[in-house]
Amino acid sequence: MLTFALRRLLWTVPALVVISIVTFLFLSFVPDPADDPELAERLDASELEAMRRERFLDLPRFMNIAPRDVRERAGEAIVAIEQGGDAAVAGEKELARLGGAALPFVLPRFQELEPDRRVDLALALAPVARRMGFTGSDVTNPGRVVGFWTRFWDDRGVEFRRASVRSAVSRLTRYGSAARATDLLELDTFVLDDVIAEMTPPEDAASVRRARALTEVAAHVTGRDDAIPEGASIEDARAAVARWHAFWSVYRGDFTSDGGLDRMAGSVLETRYGKWAYEAVTERFGRGAPGDRPVLDELSARVPVTLAIVLGALALAYSAAVPLGAIAAVGKRLRLNVAVMLAVLFAYALPTAVIAVLARRAGGSGSFAAMTVLAIGLLAAPTAQARAGMTEALTSDAVRAAMARGASPARTVIVHALRIALLPVGTLATREGPMALGGAFVVERVFNLRGVGEATIAAVSHHDTAWLMAIAMVAALIAAFVAVAGDVAAVVIDPRLRAPILARRGRS
Repeated sequence: MLTFALRRLLWTVPALVVISIVTFLFLSFVPDPADDPELAERLDASELEAMRRERFLDLPRFMNIAPRDVRERAGEAIVAIEQGGDAAVAGEKELARLGGAALPFVLPRFQELEPDRRVDLALALAPVARRMGFTGSDVTNPGRVVGFWTRFWDDRGVEFRRASVRSAVSRLTRYGSAARATDLLELDTFVLDDVIAEMTPPEDAASVRRARALTEVAAHVTGRDDAIPEGASIEDARAAVARWHAFWSVYRGDFTSDGGLDRMAGSVLETRYGKWAYEAVTERFGRGAPGDRPVLDELSARVPVTLAIVLGALALAYSAAVPLGAIAAVGKRLRLNVAVMLAVLFAYALPTAVIAVLARRAGGSGSFAAMTVLAIGLLAAPTAQARAGMTEALTSDAVRAAMARGASPARTVIVHALRIALLPVGTLATREGPMALGGAFVVERVFNLRGVGEATIAAVSHHDTAWLMAIAMVAALIAAFVAVAGDVAAVVIDPRLRAPILARRGRS
């Protein structure tokens, strides 16, 4: 049986992949934030575009046939500058944003342009030159700027190599001097990939200093005011490093150029699903939780609350349902049967929110009150199932044989009939989780419990795909464990079912 259970759990891995794809497909059709009138009034076009990019809404869903890297973006900026007018202004802004990462693809193209366009392109690089520390008049003088950039590339072009940058980053983290930082600043955004890759969550004062030096370089070349300040705590430094990794997850393609197998991988990774899957594996399901915490960390804090309410409610409901169903079945010709079923149906018909509000006004509070309220709403189905199962069990040949052998009525019901009736009730319990989860969201809200419900409702209103995907994955994983546990419980209740269950699962 253990081998069977392990095999079933292993099959959940491909099942989770399929579930993630299907769930992501449906979640990808949530409304675009740019279509929200309230956001459109509160934010300008650039802020809306940044919001869309941070949620990867600018990417295709599952396949990116032509992922855009710094090479394509720099080429588009050059074309825009050649066109002149408003397009040239946009191209100049884009080129300034791309910075040093674009120089290996811009400077070698100088000779391909007409003299006037060559000057325009060189002048557009003035903001990049200033960030790199070149403040002389050559970078803004139309008569000298082309010569400046030509000499720069002849002298420094060899430094725009990944191996050179890695060595410079290593020297900065090892020695931390201003001269080492200057070496990186002179390469501008070209160093971002290695600088952010070197940013690891600090563990002590020394690693905080290393992280601060790296964030200062990244903040300078990108213009983002997010460097670790002097005297920052380890927690603040770790948060800053996490924000830089989140930034890089969104904008890495703007500052790097991939080729060969990396470009083929980009056709999958540079998609909405690819970004989510990558963050799920490397960044603890990404950052969509309240307080900008990793989703997995927030789930770890909230899931136990919701799970305790759901499991506790199921335990209470089924603990009460089995004896109530047995009483109703044994006394099916008595008024007690009618009274039990009417009470159960009344509890079922009454909305969970109403029961929760009444319990709250009566002084109920905390997780146990929430469990009890949810259990009342879940009582009807298992009671009816237990009553039907017990009624059928009392007329079975096994029970009649036990009575013929002289078994007392109490022993007949408890030992023989109840075991038969528990099987369909146990099967029902494994399927009640999703229904109970919806009710748990309600009671969490009424009793002010910090469970999954509050964050999930907020995630729906804010189109937070990362959180909703994490909830779907956790729910599917729990459902898989519950299904396996249901089969194991059925064998424990009736060992005769072992062979049929193994044979049925083997065929499936």
